[in-house]
Amino acid sequence: AAVGPLMRRYEGAAQGRGVAADGWRVCLAHSFEELRQPYGAGDVPLRDVLRHIGLALRYFRWWFKKTLIEKKSAFIDLLCAVPLQQIYGCPLGGIGGGTITRGWRGEFCRWQLNPGLYHYETVIANQFTVCLRCKGQTIYQQVLSVERPSSLQGWNWGYCGHYAFYHALYPRAWLVYELPGQSVVLTCRQVSPVIPHDYKDSSLPVGVFIWEVENGRDEDVEVSIMFSLQNGTGAKEDRSGGHWNEPFTFQKDGERVAGVLLHHCPAVNPFTLAISAREKAGTGVTHVTAFNPTGLGREVWQDLLQDGRLDSPTGKSTPTEKGEVTAAAVCASCRVPAHGHRTLELALAWDMPCVHFGSKEKLHLRRYTRFFGSEGNAAPSLSHYALTHYKEWERKIEAWQNPILENSQLPSWYKSALFNELYFMTDGGTIWMEVPPDCCAEDLQGPAGAGLSHLLPVLREYGRFAYLEG
Repeated sequence: AAVGPLMRRYEGAAQGRGVAADGWRVCLAHSFEELRQPYGAGDVPLRDVLRHIGLALRYFRWWFKKTLIEKKSAFIDLLCAVPLQQIYGCPLGGIGGGTITRGWRGEFCRWQLNPGLYHYETVIANQFTVCLRCKGQTIYQQVLSVERPSSLQGWNWGYCGHYAFYHALYPRAWLVYELPGQSVVLTCRQVSPVIPHDYKDSSLPVGVFIWEVENGRDEDVEVSIMFSLQNGTGAKEDRSGGHWNEPFTFQKDGERVAGVLLHHCPAVNPFTLAISAREKAGTGVTHVTAFNPTGLGREVWQDLLQDGRLDSPTGKSTPTEKGEVTAAAVCASCRVPAHGHRTLELALAWDMPCVHFGSKEKLHLRRYTRFFGSEGNAAPSLSHYALTHYKEWERKIEAWQNPILENSQLPSWYKSALFNELYFMTDGGTIWMEVPPDCCAEDLQGPAGAGLSHLLPVLREYGRFAYLEG
């Protein structure tokens, strides 16, 4: 019932390639009229305030110490609640390894890499850009974003949202772009490894973007998709200095993946982001190791505009100075025949293997480290694994979902809600940790842990899982 109003402003004719029939669909030009406000201190009735005055005083004392003395963010902040925005879509990532949420307009806007801590920040440099070339000339280059930001003004922003739509059926999502006047349709399929009964791949901190390119022209067209990403999450730590990027290639079993590693080096819980693309016959992968995402960005834009490729410098970037921010980009390019179709495959991975909680007393290893190691160097192999296994993930996801989706007795709203609300399994502050091989029951849960002794073999095999609940 909600599909009509949400898609009313869609003016394109394209339905995309392989987009699910069921799920939640919205035109990128849609705007939600109804305002939503988070529940805050001002919403508590006076009678409840009087009944819980002791709790309120304790909370305020804790809030004051945490925010004004320790200069940290309160993980439950009733006094400065995050404003609600109706922008969010399917999160990227498997279970318990952190998530990065993309909004339904394609923006990277919500970060949960540290367990249970959320950072709400749209990082404007994190974008996909398309470049079309015919007969050796660039005929169209556009950031696939409806935004018109104050930074990177050397880029061509302001894609017309009337010609694109978003469709969510978790753990997959689709963005369909009709390129006005170009007779080219792009379908970006976003896949995360959330798979029933798969206790390896479902723990991986990765997301894959499969770009289906349909050429409706009477001539061949060269298509390039550039994926740009800022080193960090848009938080003030991005400017703390000491962050750096480096290109990488990873080859295994005849499959080659190339991209850039973005090493983010705060004092607590450092991590590496990786953007990459799959090299295959007919597909070239190029990169920019580092650029300034707060400047005009002209050097990156002109580099792509010139020949649909990036310069691909070798070697590491210099670490950022305090106050500086850095970003990187990867570009995948191919030739699409007249009235033909080709696929470009890109990935985002993040590697934060070791987690300290607030007190920093105990080190925890995430579940995926069992398969990819805990040295902090797993991002290349994670990227390669994701780009060479996503087809298998999709087969398993379809086998799991199709009995529900193909049941004509179930209403469409139910099918959409049943799967889309499962996002909480990955994005609800969840963490999946390894149990040290030499631990005993008391180590797990103090003196009371003795009651878990019969579960130790299970915990050693499958790890421990927790999620944030209020």
